[in-house]
Amino acid sequence: MPSDPRPLFIYGALCAMPLLAWTMTGEATKIDQVRPLLRRAVVHGYKRCPLYGRDYPAAVPYANSSVDGYLLTPESTSQRRKLDDFEGEAYKIVQVAVTLDDGDGQSSGNIIEADMYVWDQNIETVDRGGRWDLDIFIEDRLEDRLDLFEGMELVGGGTDD
Repeated sequence: MPSDPRPLFIYGALCAMPLLAWTMTGEATKIDQVRPLLRRAVVHGYKRCPLYGRDYPAAVPYANSSVDGYLLTPESTSQRRKLDDFEGEAYKIVQVAVTLDDGDGQSSGNIIEADMYVWDQNIETVDRGGRWDLDIFIEDRLEDRLDLFEGMELVGGGTDD
């Protein structure tokens, strides 16, 4: 019997719902299929930073800092593999403690162990003093990203188990 895929904390470009929908389903319009898999959350001990020359961010260990985003619970290992393939080899997967949001921007006190993609390349490419903004990404870059990916499909491997 297959095991359920591990939950994943997302904090960057994948928080743009059309991009997440494309990654998981192959169609950017299927937002309603992925939205129920998300819960607002935060991870402490990391910082979201822009990357020089790129339109997506990286999370790096950083004391006394936190990253807001979503706890994503994929429905299948195929969906999870598609997410892993999308992020590629520039990131490593680390286990983190994710604190769920109660919906009002306040901690619910519920903590869940999940995976998170953490930057695993040259630290010199990270702008530690900068700020990456999801709204600016959506406004300025999302359409270009979706156009770039149009016609492509992340395989994810295997069946939807």
